[in-house]
Amino acid sequence: MPCYRCGTRQADPEPGKSSPWRRGVVCEHQVLVCPACQSAALADLTRCVRCGSAYLIRRLDQVECLDCRLIRDAAPDPVATPAPESAAAPAGGSAPAGGSAPGGGSAPGGGSVLAAEVARALERVLGSR
Repeated sequence: MPCYRCGTRQADPEPGKSSPWRRGVVCEHQVLVCPACQSAALADLTRCVRCGSAYLIRRLDQVECLDCRLIRDAAPDPVATPAPESAAAPAGGSAPAGGSAPGGGSAPGGGSVLAAEVARALERVLGSR
């Protein structure tokens, strides 16, 4: 997963050292923040309602504070919820264009950016057959 601010890809840390990258939650999505963006990204990260920490992670449908261990249900993703019949795309048409989610990929349900990235990675690994 790339840095949600600059798109830099995370590399494996040297053996025996911990990663300088930080995890956080922005708009109910878990993101990674590279060392260069951490000071600027601190203002963007969601804070714990109990202790104010930005050291949050998202697992399944819950957000957990790693400082005070408060666990709360994540807010539902508005993109993933089905649209009413009147707002649905016409048959044979394409879905309306939306914004991108944190992390540089398109939001869940869109997936075109992620799908293209996965296709390129598979082609690199498997080669063209």
